[in-house]
Amino acid sequence: MNLLNLLQSVLLISSNDRKSMSISKVITCCTSSPSTTLDPEGPTTRAQRFSASLPDLSPNFKRLYILRHGMTDWNKRGFVQGSSFDIPLNDEGRSQARYAAEELSALPITCVASSHLSRASKTADEVHSFHPLATRLISKGFVEINYGDLEGKCIHNDDEESKRLKNLFDQSSRDMEKDLYARYPGGENANEVEKRAREALRKLMNDRPNDRHLVVVGHGRCNKILLASLLYNDASKISSIEQGNTAISIVDYDSGDDKWLEVMLNYCAHNEDRGAASGGAY
Repeated sequence: MNLLNLLQSVLLISSNDRKSMSISKVITCCTSSPSTTLDPEGPTTRAQRFSASLPDLSPNFKRLYILRHGMTDWNKRGFVQGSSFDIPLNDEGRSQARYAAEELSALPITCVASSHLSRASKTADEVHSFHPLATRLISKGFVEINYGDLEGKCIHNDDEESKRLKNLFDQSSRDMEKDLYARYPGGENANEVEKRAREALRKLMNDRPNDRHLVVVGHGRCNKILLASLLYNDASKISSIEQGNTAISIVDYDSGDDKWLEVMLNYCAHNEDRGAASGGAY
C-alpha cells in the first residue's frame, strides 16, 4: 500500500468513528434511564416521599384524606361564599388543586368524593386525574355550612358595614365553639352540618366497603366540623383545627374499635414549598 492509500484508510476509519460516536450519543440520549426524568403521568419524587412519610395502614383500617378546595377570588377578597354561591377556582386555586393532586398521586386511592360546588368538585377532579380508575362521587352532604344572611357579603373592607358584618361573623363563630346549636344569622348550626356530613361519610363508606383509601374534598368550616366530630366526638371543638386552601388532613378509621385516629391535620406544604398561599376563609 502506497502512502496515499494509507492516508485515505486512516481518514475513513476516523470518519466512521466520529459517526459511530455521534450515533452512540443519540442512542444514549434517547435510552437514558427514566429515573433521571420524571414521568409526567406517574408519581413524582415528591409524591413518593409524601406517601413514604405516612404510617402504614393497619389491615382492618381505612384511610380518609379530607381536603379543602382551592382558592377563589371571593376567598381573596373576603366575601362569604357558604353554600349559596358557587364561585369557581381562580388561577391560584387551580394551581393549588394541581399541587395537592400531585402530592397524593403515589397513594392507592380508589374513591374521590366531593361536594357539588365547583370549587370543591374541580379540586377533586384534579385529584381524580391522577387516579383515573378511582370511583368519582358527588355528595351535597359535604357542602359548606350555610352562613345565612352573611353569604354574599364582604367582611374585609374598611367601611363600617363590612366591619359590622365581620364582628357578627366572628361572634357567631365563637358562639359555635361553645354551643352546637348556635348558628350564623339565618344559617346552619354545627349540629346540622355534623349530621349531614357524617351521614354522607357513612353512606360513602358503606357503599364502598372494599375501598381503603378514600378522598373527600369539601370546604373550610364543614371540614373542621367533620374532623372535630370524628376525632373528638364533639363538633364544637374546631378552634384547634385549621383549613387552608387545599389543606390535606388524614384520619384513619379503626373498624375494630369503631374510632377515628389522627394522622395529620392541615398539611399545606405542597403550596407553601412553592410559595403559594394556603389561606383564605369563608
